[in-house]
Parts: sequence; structure tokens; C-alpha cells
Amino acid sequence: MIRQITLFFLCFSIFCFRLSAQSDVEMEVTVAEMPYFSGCEIHADFSDEKRNCSNRALIDFISRNLIYPEQAQAEDIEGTVYVRFSVSKTGKVTNAKVMNQIGGGCDEEALRVVNMFPAWSPAKNDLGPVAVEMDLPILFALKTVEPAFSQRHTIHWGALAVKQTTQTDLLNNVKEAVVVRDEFGNDLDISSLVIAYQRNRAFSEAESTGAINNEMIKVLKKTKAGGEVLVTATIVEDGEFLEVAKLYKIIE
Repeated sequence: MIRQITLFFLCFSIFCFRLSAQSDVEMEVTVAEMPYFSGCEIHADFSDEKRNCSNRALIDFISRNLIYPEQAQAEDIEGTVYVRFSVSKTGKVTNAKVMNQIGGGCDEEALRVVNMFPAWSPAKNDLGPVAVEMDLPILFALKTVEPAFSQRHTIHWGALAVKQTTQTDLLNNVKEAVVVRDEFGNDLDISSLVIAYQRNRAFSEAESTGAINNEMIKVLKKTKAGGEVLVTATIVEDGEFLEVAKLYKIIE
């Protein structure tokens, strides 16, 4: 079973932020628009689409760049590292610092990734862009993925009938639809689909509303012998959300 390394948890509403002042006098300013992570400029300001895009882009950036330190894994160190950083009027990320310590190299790793952030779209008020300080929680957690998957449903994915496969077979299969069937052989609609890959301390995943997308293909291109791919589909049956999964072991 995949041993999942959970690297990050974000709910944007829990971000703490403070306006930075240019003097020793504390300034109270109202922020009408919080900063947005890079890559969401096509969406309208203040829109749910832009905020959701910002959250997803931030999560994706951290997931792709954060590495669970070997020392922390060996010593079973888990916890949340809070990193405080400034987003300037031009969107530049500066003054990053760890506000707590959990050890095992996690503090340094969280700080390293925050210092890699590209420029954000800055916070704004009625007068224009303003600088803010933000506290970002980055969660390091080791856990075994053992969710309560439905036993009455099965996942079918093209020609991948067995639970052992190669990277070539996976990539040759990406144009095939992932299908969930009940115990009577009926096809069911998929509301969300996740493909997760785990090998040693490397972990990556991608999600869609049911079809294989480019981000999932990127995950599958990372697969190597000895790794595992977990395909998880969420369906709705009789008003209840159910998860169905299938694990593929990667061989030569």
C-alpha cells in the first residue's frame, strides 16, 4: 500500500496576515484584496475562480518542490512548520522566517521552498498595492494510505487488467477512460479522479473531474520500477459519496 507523505495543508481563510509599515508607528490599513499566487492572472480580481486558482497553484508549487527530509522520516518526525514571509507592493517574497521548530530538517526545508516562491500578485486596498506579512502552515506527516474504499465497486482502466504494470503500459493507456462499475456491471459517473504516485520518499498526485488530464500524464511520466500508482475515483450513489481505488505496482 502506498505510504503517503502529506506535505501541505491549506485553507486560505486561515492565513494570518499583517500589513507592514514603513515606520515604527503601527499603521491600520484595510486590505480589500489578499495576494494571489503566480499564474492566475487570467481570472478576474475578487473572483472565486482566481482565489481557487491561487490556492491550487500554491499547493502544486509546494507539492512539487518540498522534500520530506530523510532525517525526519527516519525519526518519524511530524508536525506543522509555520513560515512568515512578506509580499511586497511589487509581489516579491522577502523576509521569510520559521516561527516554530519541529526539527529533523523540516524547518529548513519549509523555509527553502518559501524562498523559491515566484512573485505574487500583491495585496491591494483602495489606494493601490500594499505590502503584507503572511503566515503559511506547511504540514509534514507520514501516514499509510488505508482509506475506507467501497468494496462493491471496481475500477477499470483500458487494458490495465492486472495490478502490475510498466510505465510504458501506463502511458499507452492514458487515452482510455477510467470507469467505475458496481457489482451488477453498471457504469457509474465519476465526480473526481485522483492519480497518486509513490516511490521511496517521492510522492506526487494530480486530480481531475473524471478524465485523464495533462497533469496526471506528468505524474505517470515520473513512474519507475518499484513505485506504486493509486487511482482513486469518487462516485455518488444514492446521495452518498463513495471512494473506489485500484493500486498498480510498477515493474520493469
